[in-house]
Amino acid sequence: MVISKISIIIPIYNEAATCLELIKKVKANPLKKEIIVVDDGSTDGCFELLSQVENIILLKHDVNRGKGAAIQTAISHINGDVVILQDGDLEYDPTDYDTLISPIEAGEAEVVFGSRWLKKETEWSFHYFGNRLITLFSNIINQRWINDMASCYKAIPVDMFKELDLKSQGFGLEAEITAKVFRKKYKVKEVPISYERRTSAEGKKLRLKDGLISAWACLFYRFFD
Repeated sequence: MVISKISIIIPIYNEAATCLELIKKVKANPLKKEIIVVDDGSTDGCFELLSQVENIILLKHDVNRGKGAAIQTAISHINGDVVILQDGDLEYDPTDYDTLISPIEAGEAEVVFGSRWLKKETEWSFHYFGNRLITLFSNIINQRWINDMASCYKAIPVDMFKELDLKSQGFGLEAEITAKVFRKKYKVKEVPISYERRTSAEGKKLRLKDGLISAWACLFYRFFD
């Protein structure tokens, strides 16, 4: 597949401390791209900061609706060939975009997932254990083996991305994408990516109930949707 432009979708919610630096890093990647930022009802001045940034498509929710809803708002504004999802903090490194799209360009995969744990030494934590547990659950439900279902970084050609008909409003998004990609039998490849985990004190938003939401999304989008 020839990729002339990538579409980066960035849902933002109360990321005033990191959003400008993150967008600066995204822009620094030399790949031709469009940057679609969706402020999901932030109350910390994010939208005002983002309004001053040039060369981005800035969208806004008046109230917080969830990561999945923000992604869905961006879909009608996509004009690239491949979509890459990007969180609004600094946990994921935009220099990995090349790694994500290379297997698609080479015809080795239709969809690429970035894994935070692949080919790395294990650093045990509740965060790591929870992610491995939900990934195992997803693998069992979908009957396909991947290393990191809950990773934000996924590269998907635009036509395939739109065909997923995403419905999750919040943190069930990754499980929905995974279930639907496998249901459609797309050829998936995982690649190792960089990852610097934030603590809850630094604004990490994931909670136990988000894991339960992901588990339910695994079941629902595999069997019932």
